[in-house]
Amino acid sequence: MKSDRKNRHLEVTSTYPGSSGSKPKRDKEDEIDIEKGVVKVLVDIAMEFGREKKGSMFVITQSDISKYYKLLYPDLFSGRKVNIHDKSAEIVVKKLADLDGGIIIDEDGNIIAYGAEITKTFPYKGHGTRHSAALGISGVPGTISIVSSEEDGCVRIFRNGITLVEINPFTKTPPTLSEKIADMITSSHIPLLGGGSLASVALGVNPLVAAIVFTGSYIATRSGVLSLGDFLRRGSKRTEEREQIKEKKKQ
Repeated sequence: MKSDRKNRHLEVTSTYPGSSGSKPKRDKEDEIDIEKGVVKVLVDIAMEFGREKKGSMFVITQSDISKYYKLLYPDLFSGRKVNIHDKSAEIVVKKLADLDGGIIIDEDGNIIAYGAEITKTFPYKGHGTRHSAALGISGVPGTISIVSSEEDGCVRIFRNGITLVEINPFTKTPPTLSEKIADMITSSHIPLLGGGSLASVALGVNPLVAAIVFTGSYIATRSGVLSLGDFLRRGSKRTEEREQIKEKKKQ
């Protein structure tokens, strides 16, 4: 199914990035426990950068990934914790995002490092080192990476070594969009498509992609196909409720 980029809010690629269609090797099965508010804040910042066609990269992780990056600048924080929820922290985060390399943030929103050159990479077809780094590092368990592209302005979110979401920041998006995306991305149920994979196959999209929004109207999840409007109103809780109902019927 072909879609017009100008008329969509979100889209997920239907094949794995890379010239061979393969995907980066995951260290082990992904389990995630990241604060939704952290993801929301960074998605909003990335969308702002995207609208200005400025590149940025944020890596949120609950794992120790220090062996997968090297610092391009001295640490000016000197061990002091800076949290993205702190007052005036958004200004700091935006300034740091302007630097080369990515910002590493833990699951609670504390900045671990900035100007981080990621060494765990995987080729992302059609884009450069920033996307390759974001894709590669997302294969580490408990890690989400978010990039804004200076080429096309799109914001892409990676988890579990795949592209989960692509956002076109130039379209008019609902005010709750980043919150609902955060809810979806941090859900423990999203990586396991189960019955929803059948809907994905029927729609001609990759059944291993966690959630697919196409033509800005519908989303395919583990529980099947939902309207984008329903998803934005109810979030992934609706998906989980349906799963619980199905389980009870089986018993």
